[in-house]
Amino acid sequence: MYIHQLEDLLSHSCPKKIAAFFAEPIQGAGGINQFPKDFLKGAYKAVRAKGGLCIADEVQTGFGRLGSEYWGFETHNVMPDIVTMAKGIGNGFPMAAVVTRKEIAMSLTEALHFNTFGGNPLACSVGSEVIDVSIQSNVCQPPREPSNFRLFATGML
Repeated sequence: MYIHQLEDLLSHSCPKKIAAFFAEPIQGAGGINQFPKDFLKGAYKAVRAKGGLCIADEVQTGFGRLGSEYWGFETHNVMPDIVTMAKGIGNGFPMAAVVTRKEIAMSLTEALHFNTFGGNPLACSVGSEVIDVSIQSNVCQPPREPSNFRLFATGML
């Protein structure tokens, strides 16, 4: 979807205020699709103009999985209001997390909210260690040696 189509949708098919816009920085399940250049910047601006929150789904792209940045949204030069994450945070251990600003998190205190598995000490330890190791090992640094694919593509292999 191009930005003018999203703006048209928000103008003509949505109420005056919306709740949120939820997007993966790179759509993984549908075939590794990238947004057009500056789409997320425009989308975040349009959504916020309608009172909505911008949510980045980092389940597949977070924790350095894109190679250049720790978070996929960083490749678009945007800052979401909420980030959802899983998979990479546990490095094989089943866990997920939601991160947001304090004022958004505090809105959860206005109603009953609970999570059966939230705050599990083992999961918290695993997630903390995965983050520590990924930072210590510089997962977002470019590889020092060319990959076999690059060598093959350039005829060097």
